[in-house]
Amino acid sequence: MMQHYTLRIATLDDALDIWSVMDICAKHLEHKEQFILDDLAYVKDILCGHGFAVVACDKTDKIVGNLLVKYPGITDENLGYDVFTDENLGYDVFTDCLHIPLTTENLSKVVHMDSASVHPNHRGHNLERLLIAYAETLIDISKHKYSFATVAPNNYASLKSLERNGYQVMVTKEKYHGLMRSIMMKLLKA
Repeated sequence: MMQHYTLRIATLDDALDIWSVMDICAKHLEHKEQFILDDLAYVKDILCGHGFAVVACDKTDKIVGNLLVKYPGITDENLGYDVFTDENLGYDVFTDCLHIPLTTENLSKVVHMDSASVHPNHRGHNLERLLIAYAETLIDISKHKYSFATVAPNNYASLKSLERNGYQVMVTKEKYHGLMRSIMMKLLKA
């Protein structure tokens, strides 16, 4: 039976409900390293101007899924530092890679699909994919051109959701205190 979900932009009043879904997801994972549980203060920080969040609500208007979107700015957290390069600028036909210069201008155009969570009882309805697609419609592409996400290489569901939204693995490396992550990127277009 197909569930009905509503997608909307989150408000600061949703912070605890968003964090609660994240906490439930973290507790139900078989591979705990697949998900890094941020704290409630982090969620509030995103909602207070360092990004935004979108949520999926069930027919009772209860939040059952969410996606945090972060504007990292020119900070060490910016995933552009892991992908952009000063070498081989342009498109390399031999490796089928796009090389983007590591500049302050390009770093300022980065946005992160920071954290996605779907309550275990609501998985299987493509909510993560839908949340990513919805969030992308809310990003000001005159200011942001590069959308990044990280995913544990063995988190096939999230990897597939990102790929279906046009993200490609740019590099797989240790991040977040030694955890392996595939860094994925998508060029945002009008």
